[in-house]
Amino acid sequence: MRREKGMYFTADDIGHFQSMMFNWPSDKVDVIVVTDGSRILGLGDLGSNGMGIPIGKLVLYCACAGLNPNRMLPVMLDLGTNNKELIDDPFYHGIDRPRLTGDAYIEAVDEFMDAVRGRYPNALV
Repeated sequence: MRREKGMYFTADDIGHFQSMMFNWPSDKVDVIVVTDGSRILGLGDLGSNGMGIPIGKLVLYCACAGLNPNRMLPVMLDLGTNNKELIDDPFYHGIDRPRLTGDAYIEAVDEFMDAVRGRYPNALV
């Protein structure tokens, strides 16, 4: 895990998560760490800027548990942000509208989990 890479699933991709899961180049994934960037270690809502958290956790799993870094998948569920500064920032690369809530949020997470089960049924999420 020497360079940042991972998968981004956005609110605009809802309905396509299953097919998107097949864009990951590895057929063998043991561990998936996913975030929505909403509550990052006391830093608050970082939106899609929070991808470093799943990557960092997977690095620890490699270093401390000896897990194979080629069999890990960091994921950002970019379902919006409630951070007004990010929404107004022209350089913010995430979804620049309020985070999905309620049933819409739950349905997006359920779709993601179904996509994981479809491609990597034995992966730990």
